[in-house]
Amino acid sequence: MQILSIHKRSIYHPHFSEDFFYSYQLTDHILVCAVMDGCSSAKDSHFSSALFSKSIHKSCRMLPQMKEIVEDFDLATMELNEIGNFILKQLFDDLKKTKRLFFLSTEELLSTLSLLIYNHDTLKACIKISGDGLFAINGRITSIDQNNVPNFLGYHLAKNFEDVKLSAIATYNFENANDVCIATDGIDKLRKDLKNPEEINETRYAFLVEKPSKKSDLFFEKQYKKLALKGFTLYDDLSIMRIINPKD
Repeated sequence: MQILSIHKRSIYHPHFSEDFFYSYQLTDHILVCAVMDGCSSAKDSHFSSALFSKSIHKSCRMLPQMKEIVEDFDLATMELNEIGNFILKQLFDDLKKTKRLFFLSTEELLSTLSLLIYNHDTLKACIKISGDGLFAINGRITSIDQNNVPNFLGYHLAKNFEDVKLSAIATYNFENANDVCIATDGIDKLRKDLKNPEEINETRYAFLVEKPSKKSDLFFEKQYKKLALKGFTLYDDLSIMRIINPKD
């Protein structure tokens, strides 16, 4: 199995990247990954995307220990969707607590989230998206485009999580997934000409579809350099995580 990742700061963000990415081996067979993209028009967006990552990490550390707290809680029998919902519920509660603790405004807690829970033994994948982003399963790309007005999780903190889970979080479940990728929408801002839609297809293919000729952790860096040499410029922060897991 090959786990590839890339994180790049755009030319418009000289000090901080508003993106963040995360991965954690939850069990022998289950991997948790996430990419976050803070809202550029909000305040201190690098903080919100990093906060999301810290909360997810806390949940990943909690999950194996929950049986000591809740007797009938068993991580070994949980569906991937259940694991995702547990992580998102903890994140939702953490955002509410952080808002109260630090007297934060809503605009200080706005970030998109693409959360992937992947079983590399069964080849099952669950992807949960709050806001916008992209993912690819076995080379087939899906883009969640909310016309530059993402429905951020932070907008819904006054509501009940069970309602928010249904109305503001998209869930996708897959089987036989041996090539899985999640990305922030910065992948579509790596361009030469912002009016040329063909360049979107080229960058998406380079990162989300094209397979490494040989096993190399530097594949994404090489792809990025190839595009940069062709004159492509990154106009938004970029985060991608990809798992290539061929089964013979």
